[in-house]
Amino acid sequence: MNLNKTILRYFLFTAGVFLFDKIYALFGHGVTSHWMSNAYLYLFGLGVPIFSIFRFFLPDIVDSKGYWLFLNTYNSGVAILINGMLLYGILEIAGGTSDFVTWFLYAGYALIAAALVMLASILFNKTRKATAR
Repeated sequence: MNLNKTILRYFLFTAGVFLFDKIYALFGHGVTSHWMSNAYLYLFGLGVPIFSIFRFFLPDIVDSKGYWLFLNTYNSGVAILINGMLLYGILEIAGGTSDFVTWFLYAGYALIAAALVMLASILFNKTRKATAR
């Protein structure tokens, strides 16, 4: 896995969510939602800085055992979180509510937390192997 591609994908998805918000606001007759307007910031903040740190300080992490599971879990958590924020924003603009939207946010945060535990495990195993040599 190339970290440059991952960073580029997060940039592109951030731009896509930003454009989606602006286009949706045009058809929303001037009504906006802070949930939808700020969803791109979460996407950018949870993607680009994390994988840029990996790119510059831990470039060989992509070869570690368990990295794919971390990456898939983390990306799924971010995707669920962003979808929940967009859905919450759409419902807020429409004037409706739903109890299920908060479950998107909880599930997204839970998957991100699980991925961070996996990352800590990967880094712990990597340092343990380095000190054993």
